[in-house]
Amino acid sequence: MPLFGSSFARRTIAFLAAGVLALLAIVAVSAWLSVRTAQHAEEAVVEREIRALTTNLLAATIDAETGQRGYLLTGEARYLGPFERAQPRLRRDLANLRELVATDPAQLAAVMELAGVLDAKMSELTETIEQTKAGQRDAAIQTVLSDRGRLLMEKARTQLAQLIADAERRVANRLEAVNDGAEILTWVTAAGSLLIVLFAAGASWTVIQYTRQLLAARIELQALNAGLEERVAERTEALTRANDEIQRFAYIVSHDLRSPLVNIMGFTSELEAAMKTVGPYVAGDATLADKARQATEEDIPEALRFIRASTGKMDGLINAILKLSREGRRELRPEPVDLVSLFKNAAASVRHQTDEVGAEIAVPSSAPALVSDRLAMEQIVGNVVDNAVKYLARDRPGRIVIATGETARRVHIDITDNGRGIAEQDHERIFELFRRAGTQDRPGEGIGLAHVRALVRRLGGDITVQSEVGRGTTFRIDLPRRLRLIENR
Repeated sequence: MPLFGSSFARRTIAFLAAGVLALLAIVAVSAWLSVRTAQHAEEAVVEREIRALTTNLLAATIDAETGQRGYLLTGEARYLGPFERAQPRLRRDLANLRELVATDPAQLAAVMELAGVLDAKMSELTETIEQTKAGQRDAAIQTVLSDRGRLLMEKARTQLAQLIADAERRVANRLEAVNDGAEILTWVTAAGSLLIVLFAAGASWTVIQYTRQLLAARIELQALNAGLEERVAERTEALTRANDEIQRFAYIVSHDLRSPLVNIMGFTSELEAAMKTVGPYVAGDATLADKARQATEEDIPEALRFIRASTGKMDGLINAILKLSREGRRELRPEPVDLVSLFKNAAASVRHQTDEVGAEIAVPSSAPALVSDRLAMEQIVGNVVDNAVKYLARDRPGRIVIATGETARRVHIDITDNGRGIAEQDHERIFELFRRAGTQDRPGEGIGLAHVRALVRRLGGDITVQSEVGRGTTFRIDLPRRLRLIENR
């Protein structure tokens, strides 16, 4: 059943999608509240600065008036210090205040009005101080008694107090908005977390139910596997018995066929010996001399040659069948195989042949670890290398390269030559018993590669060939990294 077609998949995807949506909602709301809180916090900072500047303006105005009164009462210039220090403070703080409220028309208008009042107050203070400096102290006192300065101061105090109150109110509003945002964020996070927990619980419940179903299916599958393994064991045992019977049959047939062939070969030898006796005798009879001479010198020897050749070939084939039978019965013995040494030994065994034709065999300096049957590996590599040497091209220097490779569980051996090559239609034929391909100008019975494939498959692997006529051939022997015996003999 396709994954997305199952109810489990649909439920799981639904829970996961809902959880992701809830999480995205929490993130989105949190981001929006964070931006909003940052804006309110920034505005609260600005309002606090407005309140501080307004308070500074009030303090500077009071300092200026204090300096004026001290100077008027004493006439001493040292009392003008507060007045003189207040003037730059007022200019600086008014400029900063106008900059902070520049984006709020109502606040800007109130600050501009305050600036006018403060300018008028500072002008009144400056006037009385200048009069006193000019010796017109009485005129300065009259200016003070006119209440113009007092009224300006009261107006400035009123406006400054209003600005301070407005700033404090706005600060409180901003802080309240920040607290509201934090509370909303808390509720949103709690609600979202609860939803995620619920979705996770639903997904977990679905997974638990599915796991239970899988466990039940696994138990059922194990029961089926147990029955199947029992059947496989029975079939394997039957196949093993059948294989043993076939091998015994091959051995018996080969042995029984070989006995009469030995007799034929013996009689042939006797016939040859008799010919040595009959020949001189027949040569003495004049009437039969020519025919007997022809028979003894041509016909009978030719027949004997055919008999000997045929019996020799049959003997070779039967010996090969016996060899295959013995190899099939031999018990495999897994052991670590030093492939580099094995390759070197295989190359050394054909060195006299390679020296004769001027060929070389390249052996790797290292090879993967392999646990297999050493004797079988020697026969496999030796046969393939011997074949490669046997079918090298005579029109160019021969070269045979042995290389290895590996995966997690497999090892492969590539034996490549630049020989005559094999036609594509013969790639499978060369592995068949008593079958050969190409020009039959080399000795052989068509058994070697069939024997190699049988051995490789007994080791749990396979052998394949890639070849092109006139270019060369590569045999790849693929084997398990560790031989595991499945037969108990």
